[in-house]
Amino acid sequence: MSKKESSLNSISFRGKKIQPEQKRTKSISSRLSDEEFEIFNQLCKETGLEGGVYIRYVVLGNEYKLPARVPEINREVWLELSKLCANLNQYQKAINRGVATSYPPGMLETVKELVEKLRADLVSVDES
Repeated sequence: MSKKESSLNSISFRGKKIQPEQKRTKSISSRLSDEEFEIFNQLCKETGLEGGVYIRYVVLGNEYKLPARVPEINREVWLELSKLCANLNQYQKAINRGVATSYPPGMLETVKELVEKLRADLVSVDES
């Protein structure tokens, strides 16, 4: 298989290439009572894992590496920063088209502050 074919057959997932043999194609289904489902949801909540990730962790044990847990503050700052970046992009497009001449007052300072906060918060990622 050529390099081009290999890259075409790989699947991008959150910026990472996944080879076809690594793609999860099998599904397991199970029925739970209301009480069992409540327990399952509570366990997922306590561990901070989505249902499928929790099941893989329980079934595969040490063979399954859990994804790094991202602190809530990082998510909040990330969302705030993404909104600002989207606005910044729109302003830049308007400037490029000649519709606007500059960014709103304080916008670049706000973006800079949020980037600094995000960088500091990302250092505290909990990998347990």
